Amino acid sequence: MVKQMHFEIPKEIQNLQFEIRDFINTEIIPLEDKYDYQTGRLPLEVVQFAREKVKQRGFWTPHLPKSEGGLGLDMVGTALVFSEIGRSPIAPFLFNCDAPDEGNMHLLHLAATSEQKEKFYYPLIQGKIRSGFAMTEPIPGAGADPSLLQTNAIKQGDRFILNGHKWFCTGANGAYFVIVFSRVNGSFRKSSMFLVPTDSPGYKMIREIGVMGSHGPGGHCELKFENVEVPEKMLLGKVGEGFRLSQLRLGPARLTHCMRWIGMARRALEITIEYAKKREAFGMKLSEHEGIQWMLAESALEIESGFLLTLKAADLLRREQDARTAISFAKWHVSETLCKVIDRGIQICGALGYSQDSKLELFYRDARAARIADGPTEVHKMVIARNLLNMKFEA
Repeated sequence: MVKQMHFEIPKEIQNLQFEIRDFINTEIIPLEDKYDYQTGRLPLEVVQFAREKVKQRGFWTPHLPKSEGGLGLDMVGTALVFSEIGRSPIAPFLFNCDAPDEGNMHLLHLAATSEQKEKFYYPLIQGKIRSGFAMTEPIPGAGADPSLLQTNAIKQGDRFILNGHKWFCTGANGAYFVIVFSRVNGSFRKSSMFLVPTDSPGYKMIREIGVMGSHGPGGHCELKFENVEVPEKMLLGKVGEGFRLSQLRLGPARLTHCMRWIGMARRALEITIEYAKKREAFGMKLSEHEGIQWMLAESALEIESGFLLTLKAADLLRREQDARTAISFAKWHVSETLCKVIDRGIQICGALGYSQDSKLELFYRDARAARIADGPTEVHKMVIARNLLNMKFEA
């Protein structure tokens, strides 16, 4: 069965999109000059100043329901807004919709108990705390294949005793809590998620791992859990629901990544075009050379194609239909597009593009992770092929 997209963009959402674009251009992008390119962090006073401005304009946590301080957007509206916020690498954190907090908010909204929401969810959406998501493990543990999960929780009375080794846990440095994906009693079929405060005895942050791109708030960390006692009331959902909950979190999170990457790719193309229209070579502007025009056209086509794939997946999610193949299409295409668009931009801008005098250098380092995070490109190709072979392909 062929599924078509069914959506119209309400006028108020279009207006909101334009308002946020203007806000990003006038209020957020100028703050990038205060950004530490090596650590991926802003001074605390800048963060507080900017976040207060975001709140005053009513843009705070745009992905959440209005009842919880958000804008009450559906997935298509979120795609349009996030594609504007993504134009600046510092904006998602300042709007309180950055990874991993944004995905964790979504998961807690769906699965947390009232007590868990009071302790973790509401402080998170208020920006009072940060969080981490601990799933990936060193060899021989789980990476793209979750069945290799080694972390294990043993049930003892009214608590679980958690042991494991995680790494590349985004946001863990300074986080108030982490969501941990773990086996239960050695069984992958009983895999579950646990809410673990970072001050729990036996929890240890070994290091913040150095990476190619900027670290962002909280970095990408290696963690150890050594006989960490987790009360049963800190189990997220039920025993055995870990994999299902991970997909509830990761599906939309992959798509919100795509939304932000579309914004960054558009910004990179804007920077490239601006330079090409100014720089002269061989008797004419770079923008007048046919070879450069073709490079710009290729980037524009790929961005627009990725945006439409993202909107299609968002529309399927909005209508509560199976969006797995559509999300894999978007994640594969947009992550690859982001890298290609920035790479072409650096090539056109030459030495300037390669230098830290241009934002493209930072974008390039950060973009490389897009083809790995939340499922590498090859895994999404595998998902699409499996669905094709099982006659589940949706045009």
